[in-house]
Amino acid sequence: MKANYETNKLYFFHELTHVLQTRKVNNYEECSFYDGKTGMFLTEGATQLTAEILYHVSNGTNISYKEQPNSVRGQKNHVPYSPLSEYQLNGNILMLLSNSLGIPLNQMLALGYKKEGRKHLKELYEAFPGNEGKFEEFMFELEKIYSIDKLLLYGYGNQLEGEPRKITMQNGQEFEGNLKRQEKIINNIERELAASFIANNEPDYIVANYQKISTYLTVPEFKKNFMKTVKEVSMMRNNQDDGRSR
Repeated sequence: MKANYETNKLYFFHELTHVLQTRKVNNYEECSFYDGKTGMFLTEGATQLTAEILYHVSNGTNISYKEQPNSVRGQKNHVPYSPLSEYQLNGNILMLLSNSLGIPLNQMLALGYKKEGRKHLKELYEAFPGNEGKFEEFMFELEKIYSIDKLLLYGYGNQLEGEPRKITMQNGQEFEGNLKRQEKIINNIERELAASFIANNEPDYIVANYQKISTYLTVPEFKKNFMKTVKEVSMMRNNQDDGRSR
């Protein structure tokens, strides 16, 4: 009985957050980072994280992170390090985005409550070299992950194991997808966010804060490669320091 109460309590906080973030715009609903076309992937991650925070505050307990194998439907190679009870991958990529852009998590979550929150996120994303004009494409790729996950939730796993098939998003947009393509998208996004962190920060900051990225990469190989790059950055910084001291 208590377990059901706690589950319902968490669900209540999730739905309450959705309600507070939802607004009508030109006869369609926008919610957090969702503009009626794309954005549900990040929205669900931000909403669930907010709900978990509210849940623990109400219980007087601390939110705790842990590795969660088998929490990403259809993608057993991805192991999120997450405090969430669902939408773990969404939460991890939200954390990677937050840390890659240098936006504190509380500010990232706050954007979801603002009418212009998605617009501000787009401006922050596209302000980084190499990201110019790429925000909508980034959100579309995330929405593909979300759409395939929804089909898995509804029991279409067997169909998604085969050849790519036409998939229709909530807004009617279509794309060709399956589990293999979903995995490729997840991999590309994690790599790109990690690479952006390296490319757009000074060596001292990278060496002091690399855990902000490595912690949320969901594949051991990615973590290993990222740490190799951090080590190279550290060595380069040390060599530069040695040169100055001579």
